[in-house]
Amino acid sequence: MRHILRPILIAAACAAAVSAQAAPQAGTPAVPATASAAETKAVNPIVLSNQMMITIMERIKAGNYAEARTVAKDMVFGSEKLVDTPTAVTRSFSSLMGKKLYEKMLAQEGRGNVEVTWTQQPIADGYYFLAMISFQEGKPDEALEFLQKAIFWDPVRAAFHVERGFMMHHQKARVEAATIFITYLKALELADNPQDFAAALRGIGYLFIDRRDLKSGLACYLLARRLDPDDKTAIRQIDYIRARAPGLVKDMDETKAAAILKAANVPPTFNPLHVQVRLDIADEIKDPKKVAETKAILTEALRLDPNNPEVIRRLKALN
Repeated sequence: MRHILRPILIAAACAAAVSAQAAPQAGTPAVPATASAAETKAVNPIVLSNQMMITIMERIKAGNYAEARTVAKDMVFGSEKLVDTPTAVTRSFSSLMGKKLYEKMLAQEGRGNVEVTWTQQPIADGYYFLAMISFQEGKPDEALEFLQKAIFWDPVRAAFHVERGFMMHHQKARVEAATIFITYLKALELADNPQDFAAALRGIGYLFIDRRDLKSGLACYLLARRLDPDDKTAIRQIDYIRARAPGLVKDMDETKAAAILKAANVPPTFNPLHVQVRLDIADEIKDPKKVAETKAILTEALRLDPNNPEVIRRLKALN
């Protein structure tokens, strides 16, 4: 239960973060089934989204899955009308940084000409909640289908990919370990906060341990413990490895762990693209009165890469 409900809290926090970001450039949310057109015009879509998040979390925690599902369906209502074209797509990001990251990833794929619209409707979160509800109801196959839809609507949300890896372990038909491994690697690529990165490392660590590669598994858990010390999973797994290979645990530190993961093609640090996204957003802030906002964005970039010379230079120039 704990493993399942925690990502729900992450999703809600991500949605709430929208209010702290710049408003989407375009896209109008579809009208929820339970609201009239007149009511929708008077409601701030961000406030409405956050209220729906709170409501659905309360229903899930209370075990009232029927009502929770109704709210989640309202969140995705009308999404089928938003159809992609070869040159334009609509997605349901949790933040401006998500949109910018997706645009950069499209450019890397040679699709930089695609116009990306950020809709305010919380479609991705709606499908994510539907996935969580189905999983809680003992329908893992249906849950994974809903989660795939959540990933379609927000392809850069790392927490979705972490949960996808977890759900793959619980499918009725066995999913190959290599497929699950690739899913967690994608989560590492997209993670821009310590909790998501650590969760992906724990998932990969489990796969290493399952195939009796204790050294690589330990490397994952050591770095995960540093990134997310509040989660006790890594500590328990390190203790498990210590009981079987005490010398291995004694001899390995975080520097060795990072080198081991790098050799195994598992990135031990955040994707540099996340720093570039934040630098780009800082460049777009032209108002000199918004120095505090620029500092906040650059400070976040420095957290992702503490030794980045460009970030350090820019922060010094603002002091």
